Amino acid sequence: MPAAWAYSRFAMKAKKDQLFFILSTRFMPPVVVVIPIFLMYRQVGLIDTKLGLILIYAAFNVPFTIWMMKGFVDEVPAEYEDAAMLDGYTRLQAFWRFTLPLLLPGIAATAVFALIFSWNEFVFAIFLTSSDSVRTAPPAIAGLIGGTTVDWGLVAAASVVFALPVLVFAYLVRKHLVAGVTLGAVRR
Repeated sequence: MPAAWAYSRFAMKAKKDQLFFILSTRFMPPVVVVIPIFLMYRQVGLIDTKLGLILIYAAFNVPFTIWMMKGFVDEVPAEYEDAAMLDGYTRLQAFWRFTLPLLLPGIAATAVFALIFSWNEFVFAIFLTSSDSVRTAPPAIAGLIGGTTVDWGLVAAASVVFALPVLVFAYLVRKHLVAGVTLGAVRR
């Protein structure tokens, strides 16, 4: 949120180039960087740890969330913050009390997309984990297929259980999600 707000509200040198660079990090498929990341993780002891997966998922989702949230912040008029600052609020207080509540639908939509990207991620999970206590569901479900026979009932059940948390989360934020996805669809 702070980065998206800053890119939306403040004048910066080469802002468009910076934003393109931030987003371009998502253009690269994870399989391209998994070996260097594996080597770095092995060096610092993050292989087969939950912290390692959390860090890599955060690193790969931050560019997308900055870009997406910047679009939502752009849709909230800066005049709201200006009026609040005229009333004596600091810039940060104006953002916190007036802009942020208006961004809740965008935050919900962005959170759902970031959750789905992390939840469905396969490449990092397969290369950076080996024990069942750390491995995420996509590689675990893929591990059910193989050998001489496949228990398709088990694969189907695991897939349904895997999909349920995302569906429940999307259901809980559905009011904000619809508003967030349509935010900015109509120009002022």
